[in-house]
Amino acid sequence: MDLTHCSLNSITVRSASLPELVALAAAHGFGGIGLWRDSYTGIGAAQAARHARTADLRVTSVCRGGMFPQPTAEQRARTHDDNLRAIDEAHTLGADCLVLVCGPAHDRDQAGARAQIADGIAALLDHAGGAGVRLAIEPMHPMMAADRSAITSLGEAVDLVERFASPWVGLTVDTYHVWWDIALPDLLKRAADSLYSVQLADWVLPIQGQLSSRGMPGDGHIDMPGFVELTRSVGYGGMIEVEVLSDRWWATPPADVAQAAAEALRQIPERAGQQPDPETPAESC
Repeated sequence: MDLTHCSLNSITVRSASLPELVALAAAHGFGGIGLWRDSYTGIGAAQAARHARTADLRVTSVCRGGMFPQPTAEQRARTHDDNLRAIDEAHTLGADCLVLVCGPAHDRDQAGARAQIADGIAALLDHAGGAGVRLAIEPMHPMMAADRSAITSLGEAVDLVERFASPWVGLTVDTYHVWWDIALPDLLKRAADSLYSVQLADWVLPIQGQLSSRGMPGDGHIDMPGFVELTRSVGYGGMIEVEVLSDRWWATPPADVAQAAAEALRQIPERAGQQPDPETPAESC
C-alpha cells in the first residue's frame, strides 16, 4: 500500500507523545493519524489539530465515544455528557469519524444493553449532525462481550446502522474483530455507504491478553490483502488505519514500532483503481 493512503493510530505507538506521533507519521509518509483521546489530553484537541495540520496529516478517527449501558440514570447522564465532549473534540480535530465502542451489559442483561446503546446513539444525533461529526459503531469480537461491547458481530452493527438510516451513523470495521465472519463480504456490500473507518491488526497466537495481543498486519492469520481489497471493492474511499494493541509492541520504542507498521503496510498490495479518493471522507464530515 501507498502510505499516503494509510493512517498511524496513536495506540499503536502508545508511549509516543502527540508531537512524537505526528513526527513519526510524517517521517514515514503516512497520510493521516488516528487518535485515542488520551493521546492529546495533555495539550488539548485544538493544539493537537494544529500539530496535525502543520504536518499535513488528516485525523482519520477519534477513539472513543460510546459505553452507553450504565447501571443508573446518573451514570448514563455522565456518559452522555462525555460523548458530547468527544463529539466536540472530533469536530475540533476535523476527524473523519468518532469511533463508538458501545459498552457491555450490566447484570447480564444483553437485551437491555442493546436498547441502551440504541437510545444512547439516538441522543447524540442532533449534536453530531450540528458538529458535522460522523459516529462510527465498531463491532467487537465476541470474546469482548463481557467488558467492551454488547455489539459483537458485524451483522448486528449493520442492522443497527440501518435502523438509524442517518448520514451521521455508520461503521468502523477492524480486521481483528470481524475477520472470521463467513458473511463478511455480503455484510460489507450491504454496508458500503456506511463504512467510515477501516482498521488493521492481525490475529496472532497465542493470545496472551484479551485486549492487547494483536499483531502487525501480515504477522498472523488474517488475509490482509483480501480484506483491504474487499473494502475498496465495495467503495470505501478513506484511509486505512493500522491500530495494533499489543503488549509486545508497547514494550518496543515507538520509532521501531512505526517503522514496523510502515513496512507491514507496504507489503499489502493495492490494485490500480482501488486507491482512495482523498476528498470523499473530508466532504462527509
